[in-house]
Amino acid sequence: MAQTLYTDRELSWIQFNRRVLEESGRGVNPLIERLRFISIFQSNFDEFYRVRVGSITDKMLVEEDPDKQQQLKEQLAAIFKATKKLLPELDNAFDQAIADGAPYFTRITEQNMTQPDRAYLKQLFEREIAPLISPFIVEKKHPFPFIDNGLRVMGVTIKKKNGGAKFGMVPIRSQLPRAVFLPGGDCRFMLIEDIIGLFAYKIFHRFEITEKIVFTIIRNADIDENEGLYDYDVDFRETMSKLVELRRKLAPVALKYTGENCDKILNHLKNVLYLTRKQLFRQSTPQNMKFVSLIEKRLPKDRLPDLYYTPVTATYPAALQNTDLIQRIRERDRLLCYPFDDVQVLIDLIDQAAHDPRVDEIMITLYRVASDSKLVEGLIDAARRGKRVSCMVELRARFDEENNIDWSKRLQDAGCRVFYGLPNYKVHCKLLIIATNDGGGDIVQVGTGNFNEVTARQYTDLALFTAHPGIVKDAKDTFACLEAGRFVEHSDHLLVAPLCLKTRLIQLIDEEIAKKQAGKPAGILLKMNSLTDKDLIAKLIEASKAGVRVRMVIRGICCLVPGVPGETENIEVRSIVGRFLEHSRIYVFGAGSARKYYISSADFMTRNTTQRVEVAVPVYDYRARLQLGKIMRLALRDNQKARVLRRTGKYVRPYVSPRATKHNMQMELFDQDA
Repeated sequence: MAQTLYTDRELSWIQFNRRVLEESGRGVNPLIERLRFISIFQSNFDEFYRVRVGSITDKMLVEEDPDKQQQLKEQLAAIFKATKKLLPELDNAFDQAIADGAPYFTRITEQNMTQPDRAYLKQLFEREIAPLISPFIVEKKHPFPFIDNGLRVMGVTIKKKNGGAKFGMVPIRSQLPRAVFLPGGDCRFMLIEDIIGLFAYKIFHRFEITEKIVFTIIRNADIDENEGLYDYDVDFRETMSKLVELRRKLAPVALKYTGENCDKILNHLKNVLYLTRKQLFRQSTPQNMKFVSLIEKRLPKDRLPDLYYTPVTATYPAALQNTDLIQRIRERDRLLCYPFDDVQVLIDLIDQAAHDPRVDEIMITLYRVASDSKLVEGLIDAARRGKRVSCMVELRARFDEENNIDWSKRLQDAGCRVFYGLPNYKVHCKLLIIATNDGGGDIVQVGTGNFNEVTARQYTDLALFTAHPGIVKDAKDTFACLEAGRFVEHSDHLLVAPLCLKTRLIQLIDEEIAKKQAGKPAGILLKMNSLTDKDLIAKLIEASKAGVRVRMVIRGICCLVPGVPGETENIEVRSIVGRFLEHSRIYVFGAGSARKYYISSADFMTRNTTQRVEVAVPVYDYRARLQLGKIMRLALRDNQKARVLRRTGKYVRPYVSPRATKHNMQMELFDQDA
């Protein structure tokens, strides 16, 4: 039987999250950073269940074809199975991190507390915690109360002496402390859920407690504005506000819990939430890792630097310091690579445009922005100074809707022109256009990441600043189409989804196939977050079969199986999971000096290539092309944070001999001599 060339998208994502969890292992990263990776792992999984599992669950409800419904059932079963396999690894990673933290901090539990600890906690509970909690009792015959997504709840099974089981609930709300620090050491702490569990007998003092668990409900978040609410006759902000509220009430898709021997309450939760046993996930790791920030305050970096990553500082390019940024960009293209280059350059450019008499207008697409954004404040300042400021604000950026709604109001109140994009298609491209009046030429920025100064210090992204007349024209045409509610149908330089990206990518791959067949040098280098688009996967397989070498750096989902003889044997796939989230997308077609370079906001996913407005920009400047070549070279030789995808479907770390040089792409990019 021939080996399949495709991997299930959701199972591939679970493998990615396993790679995140691996970064929490002993010796891989400093101790506090390991705890952060555990937190990222859990946050990732919650979002995965809310979005992806929620989507599959919805499809099952409406699918009428028995065969397709069975396929969806099997897919869910595989997801649940893979999840349960990972949870012991999560618990082991957390337990090991807590054990390794013994010289610095101690987690106090009922098992290791002293009598003085108990007396201290009892007094604190009665004085400070009990007044803040609102317990309630649920009986089997009564409706189960609504519990918010992600809210931790202490649940108990209780009974009177005359029998009859009931269930007590204590929501652990945000006004409660995440943890309490005890006397007897710098960093002895007990989690709030453990304290409530310890004194549950005081809360339900009239009953006998027979079971105790802490649980969290994960609710479906797969909802969009097209399901009966999208209407341009009303304010779209109001529509999105309704959707955000509706999402909070969607059906549960999973339940996480901590506790043992608690079948009665689990069965009750399963029944009232309409879940199956497969959707109940037990873990001993705390379901909320926000207490780590409290530990950090007691173990600061300046006192215990070994617990943290070595500090690194972004570079503000010397050629751009204390200068006319618009003129420098007019002189030649500038490529910034975040977080290695300082995002302050972008903020300074907006600030200059706000004050510069040469600037008539600023146009920008906003997808995810910081909650306290200096960049957006700069746009507001520009509008107040009389500049025309046009902002395409994507209100449908999942889980950032409320932040974007707030910023859109503030921008509009300041006099900016605000519009919301296209029905049914999210606008994900990263465009900034600064129009001038002095005849020196307008400038644009096209990027791979959001206009967000916070993530620009946490994600690796690229931003091309250029005054190239052709790129400027295409960018302005793209923005005009967005304002008019139309798609870009033709573009000379930019590749613009949904109509002009995938077809051009297929043409570029075909060109490499033709070169190889003609005996000419050919090659494809790609860097992205995910690969799921079946048309592009099929074309890459065709290139491999023609003998074209295809090397890809794909952080997350990869639905293509590399290395299969006769099919994908010329395809290599590796993933890099490191200190910073790999987020930049780079497309390189060709070999040697004939290579064509692009950077883009789009992954090779159907949602990006056909269901969103995305932009890829060609990189013409020689220095910028060298910079992209350097990034790809470092990515392909990374042997510290990279994993290589085998044809078995497993990701393995590259073998590094004791004498070999260790290469960490991200750290080498901070070294200008790498």
